[in-house]
Amino acid sequence: MGAPWLLLAALALAAGAALAKDRPPRLLGGLMDAEENDEGVQRALRFAMSEYNKASNDKYRSRVAEVLQARKQIVSGVKYYLNVKVGRTTCTKSSTEVQDCEFHSTPELAKVWHRKSLNSEG
Repeated sequence: MGAPWLLLAALALAAGAALAKDRPPRLLGGLMDAEENDEGVQRALRFAMSEYNKASNDKYRSRVAEVLQARKQIVSGVKYYLNVKVGRTTCTKSSTEVQDCEFHSTPELAKVWHRKSLNSEG
């Protein structure tokens, strides 16, 4: 009775090792790529944009234009690391559904140019 179980365990271990050899090793708690449509990523994006819009002095809402990178880290919970492009919309902050808002055709608030003074040292 013990021999079949031992053989089954050995086969399972060999299959796991064969499948894992093509994957890079992951560190416990290390960052890993996350899918943009992952529910947790979407929740984190909604929360981040809500907080961004609350803190902004702009009368228009902003929303995510493009997700450049989404990563997550499993610790005692899940931490999300999101690299996104944010665009200014035509909807005012009183609007409730920002996903339906069009982006401004000229979203720039100001252009700032900085040039080191020619008369200063260092």
